[in-house]
Amino acid sequence: MIILLDSNILGLVCNDNDSFDEAKQCQDWFYASFARGARLITSDLCNYEVLRGLISSEIGSGKVVPGIKALASLKADGFLEFLPVSTAAFDLAANLWARASNDGRTTKDDKNIDVDIIISAQYQILKAEFPGQQVTVSTTNLKHLSLFCDAAYWRDIRL
Repeated sequence: MIILLDSNILGLVCNDNDSFDEAKQCQDWFYASFARGARLITSDLCNYEVLRGLISSEIGSGKVVPGIKALASLKADGFLEFLPVSTAAFDLAANLWARASNDGRTTKDDKNIDVDIIISAQYQILKAEFPGQQVTVSTTNLKHLSLFCDAAYWRDIRL
């Protein structure tokens, strides 16, 4: 099984707040999924969204934010693959966005880059590249992502 993590899930996995129960549970789910053989992937766009938030928190608080180290460890330790956004993904995303817009199903303002659409395009490319594999986007944003891909709340993804 391939699990593509959305930004909100990546943020939970990198969250260091021990009193935030959902983050701890999500982290347990993440590592258990890895141990059970799931291929865990996130988009470079999700990395960007999470990292910019962590850096902003660090600058704003003047304190070291452990989430930055946690994100770096995920990259270095091989638990999580980071998928670059290819030209093919951008082209497919533009097509998906235009179709959704014409159908009245837009997920963001016209001037917004719409990361959800780009992640959906990356999902569709992964699905085509690995036709025998189940591919699911793990998210808390089912409304937008489920328009173009198999998306599920992280708690509902079982191996």
